[in-house]
Amino acid sequence: MNLTSMPKVELHLHLEGSARLSTFREALHRHAGMDLPETPQWLEPDFRFGSFEEFRQLFRDYLTPWLSAPTGYGELIQDVVDLLISQNIRYAEVNFCPNVFKRVDAHPPDVLDLLHEGASRAAWEGTVVKWIAGLNREEGLEETAGWIKKLLPESIVAGFDLHGNEPGWSSAMFTEALAPVLDAGKKLKIHAGETVGPESIRAAVEVVGATQIGHGVTAVEDPAVVDLLRERGTVVEMCPTSNERLRNVPSYADHPILELESRGVTVTVNSDDSLFVGSTLTDEMCRLRVERGAMVDDLIRWTRNGLEVAILEEAERENILSDLQQWKDEARTWRI
Repeated sequence: MNLTSMPKVELHLHLEGSARLSTFREALHRHAGMDLPETPQWLEPDFRFGSFEEFRQLFRDYLTPWLSAPTGYGELIQDVVDLLISQNIRYAEVNFCPNVFKRVDAHPPDVLDLLHEGASRAAWEGTVVKWIAGLNREEGLEETAGWIKKLLPESIVAGFDLHGNEPGWSSAMFTEALAPVLDAGKKLKIHAGETVGPESIRAAVEVVGATQIGHGVTAVEDPAVVDLLRERGTVVEMCPTSNERLRNVPSYADHPILELESRGVTVTVNSDDSLFVGSTLTDEMCRLRVERGAMVDDLIRWTRNGLEVAILEEAERENILSDLQQWKDEARTWRI
């Protein structure tokens, strides 16, 4: 069946890790004289990262040369927007990482202008993009608070996310720094339960007040945390292929997306970093159908879960829901 044409919602993808491989290879060659093989090692079917740091090193090794170029950010933003449009992703929350700006000598106002342009171009094609400022835990409290103060007044920044290394950097440490985000009525998301246990998820929800959790795979280890997510209606942004590649789960077959949903948790499907894990949202949906037996109704329910927390006017939300229903009605006539 044609999942590319399905109206989709994606709540968890990173700007810096979501360019298309062809664009990425061409940009590295043009800007840095670097020639990547047609299939880089990290995209080999059986490749698994040895550690979270090995994964993050790819960003430092390959994104830095591109984003350090004067046109780098503009090219990246355009390509990620094009990727969203090509998949008929009608609503996306895309993380960008301000901590990278200093490393690549980017001027923040210039990048914010490019984000404005990207969102406007996407809107012309029927895709709503909301930019989320994703801040690295390990940069510390002072830098996190500083970026929040700088970016909170910016209309193009729809919310904030806390990501990076979980060990030693509980989100509870950032409660005071993140409080202004909630006070301003902007969205607060936190990566939790990706590389450490369910206590990370509890802190993010109970202590800090996050309404969306990135990954959350370890929630299944603690029934009380599952109950917390269900009772609060917290949306969990699940990224199965990414979790498999980074060894957060033993295998794709062991990913807890179906178990968490069966226990009442609101889940969504996402790609995370398609450039480095080799799976777009469309790919992920296809894989869930083939390898985990997901049905069309499952894909639609997960998409609706995302729409319920999307930052949209009600008319926009209803329009996407109507298109999704139309696609579902047409899908009934296809051979599946």
